[in-house]
Amino acid sequence: MRSVKYVCASSSRKIDGKLDESTAWFEFHQVAHLFGMSLEQATKLLRHAGMTGDIEPAKDVRLSDRCKCLMSHRAVVAVGYLVNYGRATAFRHWCASSLAVLFR
Repeated sequence: MRSVKYVCASSSRKIDGKLDESTAWFEFHQVAHLFGMSLEQATKLLRHAGMTGDIEPAKDVRLSDRCKCLMSHRAVVAVGYLVNYGRATAFRHWCASSLAVLFR
């Protein structure tokens, strides 16, 4: 897997991810930090995104080999829109431009 890094322009917070065939995966605790929320709040919002159909938990959430929760870039956007629309929009734009190039 290739590595990727996202840096938020407004907060300078960074998250590191890994790319597979068509998805970027980010650690759950880093996503919570990116959007400035607690792990408990992030867990609630992730569940909400799954219940409303914004994400497919079976496809967008998984455990890594080190027992860490990973979220797809789609899940990051879905959770982000629930807590910080501006940062989520910036992340979505980064996905559309940077990840599109990397997945070619």
